[in-house]
Amino acid sequence: MIKPTGAGRPGWRGPAQRSPVLRSILTLVSGTAASQGVIFLLQIPIARVYSDVDKGLFGVYGSVTGFVITFAALRFDVTIIMPDDDAAARVLQRLATRCVLVTSLLTSAVCMAGARILRDHYHHSGELMWWLMGAGVTVFLVSQITNIQYWLTRQGRFGDIARNRVLQSTAVPCFQLAAGLALHGGLPAIIIGTVTGQLVALLRLHLRTPELREPLGAGAPTMRAMAHRYRRMPLLNGPNVFVDSVRNSGINLLIGATSVAALGQFQLAWNILQVPVALIAGSVSLVFLKRLADAAPGTMLPLVRAVLWRACLAAVVPFAALYLLAPWLFPLVFGATWHDAGYYARALTPWLFMTVMTSPISNIFIVAERQSRLLAFAVAYCLAPLGWLWLSRLDLMPTAVVLGWLMAGMLVVQLVMAVVVARDYSRGGFPPAPAGDEGGR
Repeated sequence: MIKPTGAGRPGWRGPAQRSPVLRSILTLVSGTAASQGVIFLLQIPIARVYSDVDKGLFGVYGSVTGFVITFAALRFDVTIIMPDDDAAARVLQRLATRCVLVTSLLTSAVCMAGARILRDHYHHSGELMWWLMGAGVTVFLVSQITNIQYWLTRQGRFGDIARNRVLQSTAVPCFQLAAGLALHGGLPAIIIGTVTGQLVALLRLHLRTPELREPLGAGAPTMRAMAHRYRRMPLLNGPNVFVDSVRNSGINLLIGATSVAALGQFQLAWNILQVPVALIAGSVSLVFLKRLADAAPGTMLPLVRAVLWRACLAAVVPFAALYLLAPWLFPLVFGATWHDAGYYARALTPWLFMTVMTSPISNIFIVAERQSRLLAFAVAYCLAPLGWLWLSRLDLMPTAVVLGWLMAGMLVVQLVMAVVVARDYSRGGFPPAPAGDEGGR
């Protein structure tokens, strides 16, 4: 008898079964999709529990903590995947943890020193002043989650990463909702809910990685030795991350300085639009990252064109729909209070559409060893929105509209830069990096 073949039947192996890399990518993508779906659905009841002022004050808190989180480990967490042996990687993980701990304590200390200034600047909120003093707790929790996830990436445990993403994206909004219902909204409720959800996610990772707490053994390198070996990581990779952090936090803080309630509306729009960005850009980036890294001279430019074409096909319909429907959809889904969020979402759509287009090819500057160009662009990409928000004399909504198109235009420039780098690489490649730079790549 002829054995049947086909999907789900014996004798057939799909692409995911044949390719471990593809299987890992699909695992991460599915985890991202699930987590983003959960975030979107839970934002609906959350938006009805908290006011735009609550969200705005939390946006200030999140901007302060988010600014620090990006460099809390001094980028040593990224290096965990680099050593050949696990002992050295575990030393780097512990080094990153110590950096995170020190940075978290410094964050709370600085917030204590400047709490009154922030209170007077943002809605004269005494609650914000007191809760900012504990901002180091959030910095520690989120940074440690990232730290351990790099270890799991090294181990190829992508299933654990995906499951933890879903857990974190579920736990944080669920605890936010529970705390909001129990305390009738307010800044304390949303911070307590956030911290509790982050703690749950970190504890799960802690329980799943007992090997990180085992003795290192006599042959393991010292932290000082590993810090010296990978010293170029914070020196070369850190500036890009720092500049991006200044941009993201600065935009929120400048909007919040004008109106905390407007920041709350802006934050909801931004968070919701991140769902399609994460799904589309994240998926396309993961699929093409390895192909970009392995591309030989002569093949880079056609590959970049293919990536851009696929990103455009995936993004144009959902973002066009958001641009047309957001002003009507937001108050319908989240409640009449969030009417302005729909218009902020429309204003942000051009910017985030171009983010989807450029994210998959942004790694080309690293692959082609042209990080200096990326840093120069990052500085301009940071100064442009902050300068516009600082100098604009328009009302906040038209200011946001100009901001969306301004940032979209900036990303068009980055896209052109990436195509030029790809063209030059395809014509013969670039000279190899100097020897001894493993810690800075």
